[in-house]
Amino acid sequence: MMFLRFFVWQMDGSIYGLCHNVIDQSMNAKLEACFMLTRLLKFINWILPKDDGLAVFDSVPDFSGNSQALFEFMRDMGEPEAVWIVEEPLDIEGVRQERRHSLRALLTILRAGSLVSTHGRMSEIRVRRQKYVNLWHGMPLKAMGYAETGGREFKEPVRFDDENYYLIATSTIMRNAMAACFNQDARRIHITGQPRNDKLFRSDGRIPEITGIDTGSYSKVVLFAPTFRASDYISDGRLISHHLNLPDFDAEAFSGFLKEKNILFLVKFHPLEEEEARRFFSEMDNVVLIGSDDLAERYMDLYDVLPGVDVLVTDYSSVYFDFLLLDRPVIFAVPDLEEYRRVRGFVLEPFEFWAPGPRVETFSDFLEELERCLEDDDYYRRERRIVNSLVNQQQDGESSRRVYELVWG
Repeated sequence: MMFLRFFVWQMDGSIYGLCHNVIDQSMNAKLEACFMLTRLLKFINWILPKDDGLAVFDSVPDFSGNSQALFEFMRDMGEPEAVWIVEEPLDIEGVRQERRHSLRALLTILRAGSLVSTHGRMSEIRVRRQKYVNLWHGMPLKAMGYAETGGREFKEPVRFDDENYYLIATSTIMRNAMAACFNQDARRIHITGQPRNDKLFRSDGRIPEITGIDTGSYSKVVLFAPTFRASDYISDGRLISHHLNLPDFDAEAFSGFLKEKNILFLVKFHPLEEEEARRFFSEMDNVVLIGSDDLAERYMDLYDVLPGVDVLVTDYSSVYFDFLLLDRPVIFAVPDLEEYRRVRGFVLEPFEFWAPGPRVETFSDFLEELERCLEDDDYYRRERRIVNSLVNQQQDGESSRRVYELVWG
């Protein structure tokens, strides 16, 4: 029974998590059991025949990011057949889905000729006969993986050296950054661009469909999209993102500013932060929180929002690399920059160069810079274009096609 439960839980990509819950032994015994179970499952995967016309898709959250964009392109192409592994299946015409943790999901993965993921799932049991497309979920600004200076320890090299493994990047610089983070041979990282960015070239945004708000009745639309500040592995910041990272944030004054300037202020947090954020922003005028469920139930993601945004406010989230493709202002709320640099670190330094927009530490400075960005599109334009040319080699909305032709062409 435990073995079957392991099979099913593998769909979540958390072998250790299962072993921790079902094996009441010492830590070493748990790790040894996880290792043995992984090897056995991988052996089963090795002996089973593969269907080269079947591709399995996975993303966090479901139906989002690079996986969703590539899936939509492949659906138009008609092959290979694609199946999503999801937490909760949705009623989406023409989209085959299997529930995560189910035996059907496991069997689908073991039969598939291709595995596609934004978070490295399924890689532990993948065999070389299966194409593995690691789309990841953004280009690195802050240090991650083997480039981290603190937090998680990486004692064993994790490197894929076969021709059926594909990791993507957006430029030569980003290829080298990804190589450092993944301990990967840079020659096996392909500069294709990110499929999710294709959406930035193909619409003016779908904010009214998501929020039910007519954005045309506002003078400008601003989005606050900070990085996720904590996880099971690291804690790299003390400031509360709900206050826009600004210790002297004044909710009443900000609400008045938005009303006076007729600005729609959107906020998008990590799913684990949304509940508390919703309570905080619910009493403020002209502020709308876009939840992960709001997007998922409409089969959309953040990249259906970005084309309709005039100014992006962030801290260390690499979403601004993508937003640079629109050549619109970005504000960085980073009063804890030195602490963040010390605790988490950056894979690209100096941060001051790679952040092509005003950097603010106080609420008053934020309002001043926001007003200037709203009035002057040329503010920091030169810096934006320099960084954009370095991080986004392709700027044509054809990244999905390049990935498709690379892997299945």
